[in-house]
Amino acid sequence: MDRMRSMKGLAPNVFTYNCLIDGFCNCVDIEIGKELFDQMNEVGVSPNVITLNILVDGMCRHGRINGALNFFSGMQGNRLKGNAVTYTTLITAYCDIDHIVKAVDLFDQMLASGCSPDASVYHRLISGLCKAGRMDAASNVLSKLKKVGFRPDIVCYNSLVRGFCKKNMVDKAYDIIKEMEEAGVKPNSVSYNSLIAYFCQNGNFGLAREAMEWMINEGHVPTIATYGDLIHAYCSNENIKEAMKLFNDMSSTSKIPPNTITYNIRIESLCNNNDINGALFLVDDMKAKGVKPYSDTYNAMFKGLKENNLLEDAFRLMDAMIEHACKPDYITMEILTGWLSTVGESGKLTSFIQGYKVSPLSE
Repeated sequence: MDRMRSMKGLAPNVFTYNCLIDGFCNCVDIEIGKELFDQMNEVGVSPNVITLNILVDGMCRHGRINGALNFFSGMQGNRLKGNAVTYTTLITAYCDIDHIVKAVDLFDQMLASGCSPDASVYHRLISGLCKAGRMDAASNVLSKLKKVGFRPDIVCYNSLVRGFCKKNMVDKAYDIIKEMEEAGVKPNSVSYNSLIAYFCQNGNFGLAREAMEWMINEGHVPTIATYGDLIHAYCSNENIKEAMKLFNDMSSTSKIPPNTITYNIRIESLCNNNDINGALFLVDDMKAKGVKPYSDTYNAMFKGLKENNLLEDAFRLMDAMIEHACKPDYITMEILTGWLSTVGESGKLTSFIQGYKVSPLSE
C-alpha cells in the first residue's frame, strides 16, 4: 500500500483498506485494523458497510463483543448504517455468550431498521431463548419465522423440544414433534433423548423406556446420552439391578461402549450402596477397556473407601491417579486430608501431592 501511494494514480481505495483490515482481524491484530479504519477517514477514503462488518466480525470472533457493539453504535451515529450481516454477527455473538436479552434487543432493532433476518438468525435466537428457558418468547419468534415464510430446521425443533421438556411442558414438546413430522422433518436421536431425559428426571421409567423403544423403531440408535440418562435415573432411585442391566447392554447389545461419565454414575451409586468391591471392579474394568478415569471417579471411590476404612485400596487408587496423570481437585484433598491425618498417614498424603507413589506394593 505504501508503494501504491508513491506511484501516480494508484491511491488506496476502500477495497484496499477492507482487504488489509480483514487480514489484520484474521491475525487477531484488531487494534491495527482499527488504526487503518481511522486512517481511511484521515486520507478521505469513506468506509462502507463491508468495512464495518469486517471489524464487527473480527471483534466478535476474538471475544470483544461489547466493543463490537459500541463500535457499531458509534458508526450509526456517523451515518454508517449496518445491514443484515452486521446484526446477524452481533446477535449470534450475544447468543453464544448466553446474553439473550441483548440478542433479542438487537433482533428488534434489526426488524425496526428494515433489515430482513435470514432463517439462521431466527434459528439461533430460538435456540438461545430455549436455553434461557424463555419458551413464550421462543414461541413468539417461531411464529415470526413462519410468518415470513421460513421453516424451522432440525436443530431449531430440537431446541424447542428440549426447552419445553425442561419447563415441564411435555405436551408442548409432543406438539413440536408432531409439527416436525407434519413438516417432513424427522425427529432424530437428540429429539428422543430430550423426552427420555424428561421422563427420567420425573421418575417415569415406563415412558422413558417407551420413548427409547420408539426411538429404536424409528431407526435411531440410542446414544451414550440415552443410556446415561436412564442409568443415572435408575441409580438415583436405587434401582441398581436395572441400572446394571442397562450398563451391561451398552457394550453387549447396543455396541456402545460406556464412557467415563457412565462409569462414574455406576461407581458412585455402588459406593453409596456400600458395594465397594463392585465399585473397585468397575475401576479395574475402566482400565482394562482403556476408559480414562477423572478426578470425579476417584473422589467417589475415596469417599466409599474412607467410610469403610479401606486404606490399602485407597493407596492403590492414589497411585493410579499419579499413573494416569489425573490431578486431584479440592474434593480429593478434602477427603484424603481429613482421613489420612486421622489415621496417622499424613506422610503418604505429602508424597501423593508431590507426585510420588504411596502404596506399599509400589515402594
